[in-house]
Formats: sequence, C-alpha cells, structure tokens
Amino acid sequence: MRNLVRREGGSFFLQKADGRFYPDFLCRLPGAGDHPGPILAVEYKGADRWAAAEDDRLIGGLWASLSEGRCRFVMVKEKRWDWIVECLK
Repeated sequence: MRNLVRREGGSFFLQKADGRFYPDFLCRLPGAGDHPGPILAVEYKGADRWAAAEDDRLIGGLWASLSEGRCRFVMVKEKRWDWIVECLK
C-alpha cells in the first residue's frame, strides 16, 4: 500500500531528531495460521538522493532491528528490486 505522507490519522512515519520519515510503501507479509506476518516498509531513492538519505536508512534499520522480527525495512535505489527479495528471505 502506498503510504500517503502527512495524512492525519492515516500516515505511517518514523520519528527522527529533525523531523519525520515517511517510507513510500507498507506491506503486510503473509503470516502463519492466525499470526499476522511482519510489516515491510519500502523506500525508493534515486541515486542522486541516496547519500542524503543515510539517516532514513539508519532509522529504518533501527526500527526493524528493535521489532523482534515483526518489521522489516529496505531502501532501494536504481531499480534494485532484488534488494526487496533479499529482505524477504
């Protein structure tokens, strides 16, 4: 699902020291039985904005690592969709 930025009550964001980071897409992955699967947050950055997005990559990675497996995060650049597949393994 596309994450709509700054929609009151309908946007997902990660809080940063200097503002908020809104990943582009949120996906609920399949679970097992009655248990919901993890949430995958995906952000796409063009190569020209990759270096400036380092803090977004860090906060997304921290969010995922603190979730005890309930959340995953990947930031893709230059149409490297295989990074999403790798994140799902």
